Amino acid sequence: MDIRNDMKRIAPEGAIVKYRSMRESIIEKEFKLFSMFKVEKDKVVFSNVWGYGDNPRWIAENYVRLLKRTTNYTNSMIAEKVFFITNKPPLKEEMNEDAQCITFLKTNSKSAIYALSTAGVWVDCNRKESYIQKRRNQIYIQTWHGSLPLKRLELDCRDYLSPEYIRNAIRDTQMTDIYISNSEWCNELYRRAFGFKKKIFCFGSARMDTLIRPVRFSAGAMREKLLSRLADSVFRRLLNEAYIKAFKMKESGADTDEKKDHLRINIAVYAPTYRDSVSPYEERGNETAGSIINALEARFGGKFVVVTRYHPLAMSRVNHINSAYLKFDETERIIDGNEFSDLYSILAAADVLITDYSNCMFEMAYVGKPVFLYATDLEKYDDTRGMYFDYEKLPFPIARTEKELYENILSYDRKGYRQQQEEFFDNIGIVENGRAAEKVAKLIQRLVD
Repeated sequence: MDIRNDMKRIAPEGAIVKYRSMRESIIEKEFKLFSMFKVEKDKVVFSNVWGYGDNPRWIAENYVRLLKRTTNYTNSMIAEKVFFITNKPPLKEEMNEDAQCITFLKTNSKSAIYALSTAGVWVDCNRKESYIQKRRNQIYIQTWHGSLPLKRLELDCRDYLSPEYIRNAIRDTQMTDIYISNSEWCNELYRRAFGFKKKIFCFGSARMDTLIRPVRFSAGAMREKLLSRLADSVFRRLLNEAYIKAFKMKESGADTDEKKDHLRINIAVYAPTYRDSVSPYEERGNETAGSIINALEARFGGKFVVVTRYHPLAMSRVNHINSAYLKFDETERIIDGNEFSDLYSILAAADVLITDYSNCMFEMAYVGKPVFLYATDLEKYDDTRGMYFDYEKLPFPIARTEKELYENILSYDRKGYRQQQEEFFDNIGIVENGRAAEKVAKLIQRLVD
């Protein structure tokens, strides 16, 4: 946690509210000042408050690639045309050649406000704050941050959300010119829950491209980066144990595919979503990280490590003694994935997902990877915001306790769940082919020409 967040945690609520109000007033004045400058039609600003990830990242990189292929722009010229605004800049190892052409700006900095004030196109996956004002000749593309949401959104749960949030959401929708969707189901959702009445392009989700085409988006390189977080001695030991297990299977006459599954270090990602409050439960199972890992190895082969990747708003809650979050306490085989900005790079490199209510369950299942749900506080969670689907009927194994999770992993029926998931996705009519980011990048190019 950085110093700014530490100060927020210890400061009196009144002081925080006063500071925020003052800061927003200053930003509004800066927007008015910078609106005196001309809008540059071919200047594009991508934004994601949580970091260099989600849909804006992959669209930005595809747009850079498109500029390189179709124009005579140099890298430095592209850096004057393509900007990414975020609170969390990427690690050096997350920045490929295309990302290095992008100019990164800190959220709410003067340079970020100037970029937003003068750019011809905005691309975001979150709501813009109330002090951000779009000019008449700017184009705002909204990609949203949930390709297939489980939790009810905005006008569909307006009694749950604050009046202030609803007002700003409506204002943001009125500013938005284009929504990007992945299905007719989401088209209808955006019309109803967001009240959006303008153009929707059903291109698919850019962040899904990384899962559908992992080789194209260097999932192997990300896998190596994650495993490099293990201590050398642990990595060598796990790899050696995997080879020994595979050799024994060869002697026993196991088939080639089965041996291949054992000859590697596999990655399970634990990615729970955010809760407004953590709900304690009286009985915890006695299962540990070790037992969950053992179950994964027994069911899927090879050796396993777990990458923990929490929602940014959940970071302060994961160590709650009796929280609804799964506790992994075997540190040598647990990798902290929170330093990486983009969850979907991690998922593309992973073999298994464990989550609770995050919509990444649908995305991982769509590409055929095993998904396990661990939800200890289902009733309370569902009673507050509500869900679009009956949780108990989702095509995933569901656990209320760590022991149930352990048993669900051991008894996982890949073929049976895959069939259920395909029927689920067919009913929704999802449109994904791994080229959504390219389509949005080409749309942007048409808009700025």
